[in-house]
Amino acid sequence: MRRSLWNTLPAALVFWVGYLYFFSDSRRDSTTPQFDQDNIRSGMAVRAATLTDLDEITSLGLASLHDDPIWPYRFPKAKQHRDDHIKYSRIRFSEYLENAETGVYSAMVVEAPSKDDASEKKIIAMSMWLLPGYHLPNSDASVQVKRPSDHTERRDADPARMAEFRKQIGQAKKTWFDNVYGDRQLNLMILATHPDYRRLGAAAKLVKWGQDKAKKEQVAVTLFSSPMGYPLYSKVGFTVVGTVHVQVEGDDAFADLPAMVWKP
Repeated sequence: MRRSLWNTLPAALVFWVGYLYFFSDSRRDSTTPQFDQDNIRSGMAVRAATLTDLDEITSLGLASLHDDPIWPYRFPKAKQHRDDHIKYSRIRFSEYLENAETGVYSAMVVEAPSKDDASEKKIIAMSMWLLPGYHLPNSDASVQVKRPSDHTERRDADPARMAEFRKQIGQAKKTWFDNVYGDRQLNLMILATHPDYRRLGAAAKLVKWGQDKAKKEQVAVTLFSSPMGYPLYSKVGFTVVGTVHVQVEGDDAFADLPAMVWKP
């Protein structure tokens, strides 16, 4: 029997990220008092991340992305090989931030008062974007995209699933996004909110940042949605243009990811 990752979500999770990986404000932390939630909401600010934020972004990713079904699909042994999972996750996030430093990506985060100490600011949500102008091959470009490596030696991952994921997402991006919009697109690759700060609007702020940028530059916003992010994307005007199916031959588990577009 085939097992879709859409059907393996815990009942408490109500919507899916981008990855891309892509992740949103899906669950309310019932331990956070209402006055703290109001303080957090009012204190939220979107800013660009830098390499100095690497440790905090890595911690956020490790705390949040395991709820996204495509994450355990690719990294089914994360618990058994925790050291590798932390090590290579940090390397991947460093590669995103390095691309942001060169102007190929935008790494945007939401900073807000900590629920433990309101006098301290912490990163509660993050997003990674591939900017317009860097979607099509261009060997003459002054700055080249440094594609994050899968690091097939990592013990927490399933190499076959990772390869199939990269292959199918690459083909789908070319078909539904690159062949249609070329370099005139802003692609959301990852959207994640810390579990303690979900349903407070942090992910929505990051998506709005992308829509505002796309509107200013008159480009499309493209993404592959997770089950958790889908309601948010639909609510703010994204439409489905296709679905990518990821499944290794002979493997029961698979993932179906909607390809979504927003146009100004």
